[in-house]
Amino acid sequence: MKISNQQQKSLFLYLVLTSIVARIGFISIHNLDLLRTPYNHTLTEKEYQESQWTQSQNVSPDVLLDEWAIQSGYTGWKNYEDEMRGTVAIDEKRIAIIQDKKDKGISDSTLYAYAGYKYVTGTSPHLLNPEHPPFAKYLIGWSIQLFGNTVIGSLVVGVLLLVVVGWFTYIITHSYLRAAIAALLVSSFSLFKDQLINGPQLELYQALFVLLFLSFHTVWLKNKNRTMYIFASIVLGLGLSTKTLLPFLTLFGIYILAVHFISFSKNKQYAVISSLFLLGAAGLVFVLTYLPYFSQGNSLRSFLGLQKYIVMFYQTSSIPLVEFFGNYIRLITTGSWKFWDEARTVSQYSAWDISWPLLTILSCIASVRSFMRYTYLVLFLFLYHAFLFVTPIFPRYLLLLFIPSIIIIVSTFGKKQL
Repeated sequence: MKISNQQQKSLFLYLVLTSIVARIGFISIHNLDLLRTPYNHTLTEKEYQESQWTQSQNVSPDVLLDEWAIQSGYTGWKNYEDEMRGTVAIDEKRIAIIQDKKDKGISDSTLYAYAGYKYVTGTSPHLLNPEHPPFAKYLIGWSIQLFGNTVIGSLVVGVLLLVVVGWFTYIITHSYLRAAIAALLVSSFSLFKDQLINGPQLELYQALFVLLFLSFHTVWLKNKNRTMYIFASIVLGLGLSTKTLLPFLTLFGIYILAVHFISFSKNKQYAVISSLFLLGAAGLVFVLTYLPYFSQGNSLRSFLGLQKYIVMFYQTSSIPLVEFFGNYIRLITTGSWKFWDEARTVSQYSAWDISWPLLTILSCIASVRSFMRYTYLVLFLFLYHAFLFVTPIFPRYLLLLFIPSIIIIVSTFGKKQL
């Protein structure tokens, strides 16, 4: 019996979707011990108290002063006002204790899990790991409460991310098959799989909200549906509340302005107004993710002071940025990258494979070939490449580069009827 083209596509689509489910199932079964391991808050709290973070974070002026705040004279943790400068004396004994604990480091994933758990059990986000906004850590904390460990929540977010990858691919290609293939390739990608298990990490959550924003925003640009505009602003605000605000606000501010000027080239006033309203609404959502902070009696003025503190915190990192320009290219092509410690340690990422440079080359070719058709996606890739070029990186920062790269490759190459 002859199988029609439509039946072949349906069969292929079924096989692809089955492969995705099987792959997630395989990852889960292969890491069953991690899925069964309950989150131990007591042990994690002990590790945190003996870690590097007790000397780089200031819990409160009457509990523990960090060395950075003392040296910089910025000691106004209670209300974050400059008038507090230099009003608290240096406690040499506490600093000595902190320095003794300096070498007992914990991973970022341990820190985020601990912070998330503390947030959802009553700790204000400004008292623990304030350098990153709180929303993703809320989700991590809620997943710990719901599932009892840190891995299941990451798997759920990973599955949702694959769904959004498929949806966004369908939005720009109108092909269910291409959408399924894009999701399959992302699910097979080594960095994605690594983030599911060796987490929780903020980048997985950030990728989910960024892809949701790109999806809602693209639909709005096509049909001017106000609901999509509102959803785009909400998920953008949530995305801005997953990692450090200023660099990503700059990145998406440039992206939105550029896209709106391209889309509304004949009405530049509307392009500016729609951009500002979108960014303003996203900013409001960002502020609302700090509700527990405001519920404890803190003012908008002190909130702005908190954001100032975060900027100052990163300014004092003393990382010579120029020295690390283009470090991400080395990571993509070789799997090694230079870390910004004093020794400039060169590390090798265990999850790297040859697909990384191949995907990068193919995505660049696809971007050139399909620039006119997928202008907005190409623009996002260009801006994120520029962002990575000037940013000291961890390998997981590339997740937000490779997922759109896979989407544009699948959307560009292959038979038109696919």
